[in-house]
Amino acid sequence: MNIIRKLSFRQRLIATSIACLVVPTVIMLYSTSSFSQKIIREQALNSANQSLRIVQYQIHGLLEEMVEVSNRVQFNDELRSALHKPDDPIVAMAVTAQLEQMASARPDIRLSLLMRDGRSYSNYSYYEYNPSSFREMPWFHNLSQLSPYDTLYLGVQPNYLKKQAENDHFVIMTARALTDYSSVPFGYLIVSRTENSISDIMDNLSEDIYLLDQNQGIVSHRNEENIGKDFRSLMTTSTFVSPGIINLAGQNQIYVSMPVHYANWSLVSLVPYEQLTDKVNRIYRSGILLQVLFVAGFLLFLAYLLRRFTKPIRILSDVAIQVETGDLQIRSNVRSGDEVGRLGRAFDHMLDRISEMIEQVKLEQELKRQAELAMLQVQINPHFLFNVLSSIRLKLLMKGDDENAELVGSLSSLLRTTLSSQQESVPLRTEIEITEQYMELMNFSLRHQIESIIEVDTELYLETVPRFILQPIIENCYKHGFSRRGGRISIRVNKTDEVISITIEDNGAGMSPQMLSRVNESLKLSKKQIMERYDHYEGSTAGIGLTNVYNRLKLIYGDSFQMSLESQQQKGTTAIFLFPASRSEGNHNA
Repeated sequence: MNIIRKLSFRQRLIATSIACLVVPTVIMLYSTSSFSQKIIREQALNSANQSLRIVQYQIHGLLEEMVEVSNRVQFNDELRSALHKPDDPIVAMAVTAQLEQMASARPDIRLSLLMRDGRSYSNYSYYEYNPSSFREMPWFHNLSQLSPYDTLYLGVQPNYLKKQAENDHFVIMTARALTDYSSVPFGYLIVSRTENSISDIMDNLSEDIYLLDQNQGIVSHRNEENIGKDFRSLMTTSTFVSPGIINLAGQNQIYVSMPVHYANWSLVSLVPYEQLTDKVNRIYRSGILLQVLFVAGFLLFLAYLLRRFTKPIRILSDVAIQVETGDLQIRSNVRSGDEVGRLGRAFDHMLDRISEMIEQVKLEQELKRQAELAMLQVQINPHFLFNVLSSIRLKLLMKGDDENAELVGSLSSLLRTTLSSQQESVPLRTEIEITEQYMELMNFSLRHQIESIIEVDTELYLETVPRFILQPIIENCYKHGFSRRGGRISIRVNKTDEVISITIEDNGAGMSPQMLSRVNESLKLSKKQIMERYDHYEGSTAGIGLTNVYNRLKLIYGDSFQMSLESQQQKGTTAIFLFPASRSEGNHNA
């Protein structure tokens, strides 16, 4: 045991593989020499039983797929919600798309959904068959008597789809009543798939296999003429014991029967006894001879292959140890088309991504620091400046000059917010107040007055937004739109589906189509392109206008942020921001 523990994974795999080959081989050779005759007699029956089990397993899988599709329709909340909506083309398209998606992995499955109110849906064309025709079938009335979640197995039926019926004449069908929280069905689901999907399993087998329903009717068989007949009519004896040997047309047949887990169906296998025993005898004789001749050479070849196949695993293990020590530059370079090769590529790609993410995090942090507005870099002592402005405002108030005192107060408040706050995000109320103060000061300094209109729902004042995203845009309006005349600037803030929309509109000079095109091109950069551009220009953040605001918001929100600009000469300019809503309790008192 200690020796085994000291072996590496490769050595254990090689030793285990050789042991798993040698031990059964030795035991089999020894047993065959003593019990060969007994094995041959029993093998004939076991072979038939094994083949039937394979078919049983595959048929279980096909029927389970039909039940699984029924369950997915039964318990799909989205589909159920659509079915309870009033009938319209959009609902019909949504339901049809859901049915097609649920059956997409099984191209031979057809779904028919019938509602109590007369509606019907399917994943096939109505030109092929109108699903409402199922309501006229004699078995349809039995669906309403089913217990919730029970399935009615209808067995084999003629193929109801015209085009498909040319090649596949029969289908296997199930039906189910769909219920909500009561026992009253709100709809019915019919699931079908071609009978050929079952008979194809039996075609390549030497055994003659029948799929029977609960009444011994033939549901599927390689000979299509037998489908629908009573299996008992083919036999010359009335009693069948499985496993056993029966006589059919003067020939001994091995009879094996196995149940199917659905609908009390069963599988029956008939194999000529003499044919099967001769085949088994040949297999045993050939197998013993081949094993004696090739076992030694095969063991050597197996050991060589295992060492070769597991070599990439050893390389990956060595690389993982190097990575554990902190070396992120090493790569395994394991490349092949199998799972180990994909693991090697994925492992190397993971290391590449980790290195890129580390560099990206460093770059993003640097860019966020560099993207602070230029006005935050003022070197004047804030406390000294605030005290002087407060003194000026107090003197103006004492002299009765309330208008100028209010302007000095607005300037002091604006500078205090600009220079003192270190928060990256503020409540929308704060951002609006800063903008109003800036516009008040700009109106004082201009000969032509600019009217301001601000439309914000009071419920949105607590929403958190990045600082100074409005002032640079307003500054552009004053600088480029109203340099020679007055006008109007309107700010509208809305919220729809957790998305904040900010619209800034002026009726100023506007932009030429060429200028608008150039500006809009700068508003299409991705987050990665912005970082690459900053990296290329050594992190330059020159300019605090429209492009700078776009870059800041793109770095913060990524692809969730969208910005558009519309403008016409002598008619004005409109800028629209869209970004996710984010309400932060910690910023309410900012």
